[in-house]
Amino acid sequence: MAHRLPIYQLIFAFLCIFVIDPVYARPPSHGLAYFGNLRYARDFPHFDYANPDAPKGGRMRAAEIGTFNNLHPFVSKGIPAAGIAIIYDPLMKESLDELRSVYANLAESAELADDYSSVAFTLREGAYWHDGMPITVEDVIWTFNTIKEKASVGWKSAYKDVLSVEAAGPRTVRFSLRKSASQTPQLALHIAAFRPLPKHYWKDKDFGVTTLDPPLGSGPYRVKTVDVGHRIVYERVENYWGKDVSTNVGHNNFDEIEFNYFLDKNLVIQALKSGLIDYKNEPNAEDFATAYDFWGLREGFFIKEMLQLNLTYGMDWGIVFNTRIEKLGDVRVREALALAYNFEWANRVLWHDFKKRNISYFIQSGLAAEGLPSAEELVLLEPFRDQVPERVFTHAFTLPENDPYGRNRGTLLQANALLESAGWVVKDSVRVNRNTGEPFSLEFITSSVAELRMLSPYAENLKRLGIDSRLRRLDANLMTNRVRQFDFEAMVKQIWLNNIPYAYAIRSHFQSDNADRPNMWNYAGIKDPVVDYLIDKVVYASSEAEMNTAGRALDRVLLWSFYLVPGGYPGGRKFVYWDRFGSSRPEKMKSNGWPLLWWLDKEKNARTDAAIAAFRKKSAEPKKAPSKRSVDSAD
Repeated sequence: MAHRLPIYQLIFAFLCIFVIDPVYARPPSHGLAYFGNLRYARDFPHFDYANPDAPKGGRMRAAEIGTFNNLHPFVSKGIPAAGIAIIYDPLMKESLDELRSVYANLAESAELADDYSSVAFTLREGAYWHDGMPITVEDVIWTFNTIKEKASVGWKSAYKDVLSVEAAGPRTVRFSLRKSASQTPQLALHIAAFRPLPKHYWKDKDFGVTTLDPPLGSGPYRVKTVDVGHRIVYERVENYWGKDVSTNVGHNNFDEIEFNYFLDKNLVIQALKSGLIDYKNEPNAEDFATAYDFWGLREGFFIKEMLQLNLTYGMDWGIVFNTRIEKLGDVRVREALALAYNFEWANRVLWHDFKKRNISYFIQSGLAAEGLPSAEELVLLEPFRDQVPERVFTHAFTLPENDPYGRNRGTLLQANALLESAGWVVKDSVRVNRNTGEPFSLEFITSSVAELRMLSPYAENLKRLGIDSRLRRLDANLMTNRVRQFDFEAMVKQIWLNNIPYAYAIRSHFQSDNADRPNMWNYAGIKDPVVDYLIDKVVYASSEAEMNTAGRALDRVLLWSFYLVPGGYPGGRKFVYWDRFGSSRPEKMKSNGWPLLWWLDKEKNARTDAAIAAFRKKSAEPKKAPSKRSVDSAD
């Protein structure tokens, strides 16, 4: 919630998705788990990682880059304000210390059909909107139908497999799925994150347009202040209906949460160092390493930390090849291009050695392939031995380690051999096709300065192989349109898959049906029936062990097919902030808990305020001119 997300991430974070006919065999439950049993019993007082004694009060100030002009995130127009989801309650909330489980929040229970065809939620009695009106089944049904009819394309797509939403009792609402939808527990867990809107508030308003009027919500915060494009402030709701619900105990501790907008990251860094904002998630390794060496850090009032969270990174900063283009359809060519990338040099120069080489699409999860295939993996892979690269069975996937201070001459020689075997030879220092004489060229497109910096030395390496490599920077709109139409040869992409991959996401990235469908994420154009088979094994797994086995087999096939150049993933998530706060930090958390699990520590806050005030006073004092004696001594 700290930063504005792309629309598909906003949709997943904000809500739900799918599910069909009532075939209940399980009793109503206070939670749903993807695999196995729930960690927390029905009467649990609070999540183990939450501090029920956390003090309330104070303010948290964060930063955003850019602007906002809309408080209604369900429409495609405008730019939604950061944090707006906090004003609405989800039916159930996900725990941060389990693989994937959700617990009763706005809904007091859930009933899941044995065949996963439908899921019903019973709303809590006594839940109400900020104006005191009760939250009803009718609100849930109206929200769904209105979003399907009037919301942006992204929201409509999120609900494409929902057949109907209907009342199943005075406080119970049932979501039903089309028979074509994937019948897995994941769908019920998605829909559990659904956040209803108040029907009575919207009855005289146009749902299809943007607004800067603070909407009516039901959550722990409401919009307090809107300074369009510059600042939005949320205030804690004192009479919040759900403050004593177990999923909320120890949460929502700040009286105010404030997002300030800046034009660029350098202004954010300066605002943070001057004490105008309190907290920043710092994704940039160079800034993390060099931008915060100032008095606050040196004197212990400012914290710079990197945490290992219990989340997979996916394939971070990979350079994707478009296999729809004939010359990139040869796996030998793609492997040669991958070998030409000197990650170790880039890591030292660009990222200050903060990254690790990524050798998995599911890095830091149970789905990441390690060593040779296990017996269980071989059961899945053996029927396709003649359809996948031989090294899937014989070699653990690795990449050569290059000299971080020099050129990767050894791997360039290996790349040259692979290119020649694929029919691409060097004539007069130019790489050409042996049969046609066509020069080998490769264009990289990007709209990012950071990606441009990463690609520049790689393009120079390719030129040493005789390849005419070109970098083309596009504006954001043109870049988006070309990617949507798969109109590129190579580009940097971040393929993020969760510890339990979303069925929609993993199919969109890798499934054959999505290789030529615009707006999907199968950038490489993968059309492989083995990949399709293994995706189904991951999606329909009935246990974590079964899912991990299928995921590792899938990982091997994807890696040895060299659909991309593996980049580097961070050694941890990086955060910088003033030392004002307390927070719960158990091991194996999916998040650092910011801001809802943090609180203002009065002693730390006073100490830090005093230090900042003293520094400002000292900085404001006029500089003393050197005395005549000191000048004479200097002479």
